Amino acid sequence: MYEYRRSYIGDGKKLKEILDSKCTNVRHIAKATRINTTALYSIIQKNSNIRFDFALRLANELEINMNDPWYETNAYSSSATLQSKMNTISSAYSELSKSRSEYVQFYMKNHEQIPTWIMIKVVNFSTFIDVLHNSKTNVTHAICKLYSMYDDNNLPNVKLLIGSLHWLRRVRNSCAHNERVYCIHQTHARNNSASGRILDPYYTQLPTSYSRCTEKNIFDILVYFKYFLPTEEFTPMIIELKNMLIELQNTLQTNAFDNVRGQMGIKNLNVLDALITLPKSKIEYHKFDTL
Repeated sequence: MYEYRRSYIGDGKKLKEILDSKCTNVRHIAKATRINTTALYSIIQKNSNIRFDFALRLANELEINMNDPWYETNAYSSSATLQSKMNTISSAYSELSKSRSEYVQFYMKNHEQIPTWIMIKVVNFSTFIDVLHNSKTNVTHAICKLYSMYDDNNLPNVKLLIGSLHWLRRVRNSCAHNERVYCIHQTHARNNSASGRILDPYYTQLPTSYSRCTEKNIFDILVYFKYFLPTEEFTPMIIELKNMLIELQNTLQTNAFDNVRGQMGIKNLNVLDALITLPKSKIEYHKFDTL
């Protein structure tokens, strides 16, 4: 779905060949794609792999053969209903048409279509999740592999991917509306298997009380960040959070603090240290197109 073919463009050497064949140069293509000129020169000189988002822009500008674009229903999974696909495409179109972003206006005036990388940047979080939910298996599986999201059978865990994004969106919306988030939660509903806690492999490495709990709360967000953030960003975030909680613990009475900690889903502050030390694969963004 909406992806360039690696056989056409993937590294600096191939990019140079394409630029030469199309009688264009780095400066021109950098200006057209809004990619830093120095970055493109470096990719060519070092023959580096091209970042996925850069490759999408280059493929679009250089008119390299692509699969079905995002605005065609064939780009999405055959298992998704036509209504669902049409609703998603319609929402994306609507949000793009209302955008006043400079890069959107540039493509509106100078091109006949909006590339995927722009659509993804512009649409709201809910529409983005709908795009993924309706995507073909190779797309969702590639994203799961990028973030090392696997189930107990070591298969790409699409349920975890979509469920984590829904919960992130819920918490993000609460933050945007200045609501209290430490106590936000979602109880498992019998008629909705995705409503409660998604027991991913990280939970199996924590005390059993965490995997027995079926309620989503702020702690789930921390687990999801373990997937989505590189270690060098995740670790200082958790350390800062723990320090803030320790400061709060020294301010509140014991019962009051235990209530706050409990509603966050944190049974003991030491679990934050455990979450940091759990093994995690490096996120290799530049290899996304090969997954």
